[in-house]
Amino acid sequence: STYTITLVYKTHDGPKQTPFSCPRNVAPVTNHECNLPTEQRLPCGPGYVSQPQCHSMGCCFSKRPPACYYPMDECTADRHFVFSVPASLTAPPLTLASLVAGGNSSCTPQIVTSDYALFRIPMDACGARRMQVGKTLIYMLEVNNIVNRVSLNYGTITRDSPVRLLVECRFLPGSALTVSYMVKTPTLGPAVQTQGTFGVQLRIAKDSQYKSYYPQYHQPLQMLLGKPLYLEVRLLNSPDPSLVLLVHYCVAYPRSGKAIWVLLYNGCPNPLDPEPNQVILSDPQVPARTQTRHFTISTFQFLPDGEFKDSNEEIYFMCSTEICSPRDGPCVEGCFGQ
Repeated sequence: STYTITLVYKTHDGPKQTPFSCPRNVAPVTNHECNLPTEQRLPCGPGYVSQPQCHSMGCCFSKRPPACYYPMDECTADRHFVFSVPASLTAPPLTLASLVAGGNSSCTPQIVTSDYALFRIPMDACGARRMQVGKTLIYMLEVNNIVNRVSLNYGTITRDSPVRLLVECRFLPGSALTVSYMVKTPTLGPAVQTQGTFGVQLRIAKDSQYKSYYPQYHQPLQMLLGKPLYLEVRLLNSPDPSLVLLVHYCVAYPRSGKAIWVLLYNGCPNPLDPEPNQVILSDPQVPARTQTRHFTISTFQFLPDGEFKDSNEEIYFMCSTEICSPRDGPCVEGCFGQ
């Protein structure tokens, strides 16, 4: 009823060995993950299921009253994102009823209260994207809010700020079971004082010197296959010159498909790319070098044959970034600046 492995190691007194074992059956979810109030429990499984069946699905079981429900903030065995969004994520508090997944008005929370919104979203729906780096399988889901605007004669008024939350499920292959975990963009840190818009911008330059850029709402660019495309990720209106912009990964994906091509990973060109020179990093010649990142790709060389559904396919780019303060710890830059 168990898996057993023996570790043999050398010491000054000669070789020794130590056995390790673990049960073959699926272990129940920990009490911490299952310690949810009744009103926050999302049902798991079709109707009533027994306790062993519930645990085999990676879900939580309550005897009184009998119920099988999902643990919170988990990548589930039946391929769902299950997570909560607290109203306290922003100040003033979020209007939770306005949250949707993937910009789809039909992908709404399962439960909404004044304090939290609970989501259960399939990994193949609501605009979820999938990518694979090595043996790690990553599913990404974007949650945002529908901002209500009132158009007047002299402009537009809104009382809501746009909110964007990125949720990731990462599956790592294991010897006996697949280990999965969920990553959510962190809550906002201390208040930042700055002028104008503060954030991270991804834009396309018109030349290799990065002297001019296409406007934000430019019509889709028409690029010849194999031609260079100059991309820039930068920190806008930084209130602190010591801040460092870290690029965790950048991806490209077609509008019609769910596949994703990894361009950068951990701040470096994708090591698994069949064309190692496909992405070229460059060091921006600007004073705030650590707040701007430049990289060049060969246009759509990463697309396999037959991927386009029509000749007018659109390709989108997205980068996952982090703003790091050296005062909070070391800011590892990856391959940029080397």
